[in-house]
Amino acid sequence: MKNINKNLIPLVVIVVALAIGAVAYSNPSLFTKKQGSQQDNQQDNQNVLSTQEAGEQIIKYINENLLQGQATASLLETPIEENGVYKINFEVEGQKYNFYSTKDAKYLFPQIIDLAKEAEQKALETIGNFSASKDDVCQENGKPIVYFFGSQGCPHCIWEHPLIESVALKFKENIVFHNNMDSQEDMDIFSKYSTGGVPALVIGCKYHRTGSGQNLGEEQESKVLTALICKLTGNQPSDICNEVQELINQI
Repeated sequence: MKNINKNLIPLVVIVVALAIGAVAYSNPSLFTKKQGSQQDNQQDNQNVLSTQEAGEQIIKYINENLLQGQATASLLETPIEENGVYKINFEVEGQKYNFYSTKDAKYLFPQIIDLAKEAEQKALETIGNFSASKDDVCQENGKPIVYFFGSQGCPHCIWEHPLIESVALKFKENIVFHNNMDSQEDMDIFSKYSTGGVPALVIGCKYHRTGSGQNLGEEQESKVLTALICKLTGNQPSDICNEVQELINQI
């Protein structure tokens, strides 16, 4: 039983930290300054701890309240100030973690969320769960390149592969199709635009997605792929692109 608990310790630390993120600790010993002054700004300044003090307070809390003697957390280095908070690097049973705390060590966060970056990423999402990039269109012989990455051992790849092949065939005069099924070609593109999983689709280096479009169904997925390619070919061939004009307008 002891070994099972020990193996779960890193997971317990993360789960509990997520649960208490942005919530004040109830342990009074975590604070070294008096709270509740009417002069909030002055009191806030008084409550600011040094990076080392904050780190020691956080580690003490983790050991006494989260790990409770099952293991020991220890600082890896003196905490640093980053984006107005303290970054606390520590380890438990050889596993390394980094949390963030406010300068009074009152709040502990498992991560910092960059809202501006999140909003920017959200703004770049387009049809079919594809993400749009700000990169120039990648071309070969003056034509946009469409990349497919997949493996026969991946059921989602097997579902997606014939769809992209069929759609790409409609544009055989307008694009260059790199059909990387069980291939190690174009790994630079794969590493840049995918999350490392397959299937991965990169359409002209402007639109990319890791994962299949099975949730859309074959018909809608084919329309999405067609519309994205049409966006890069200037709606050519017109007879193909006219059929998905409504989707093209949404990109």
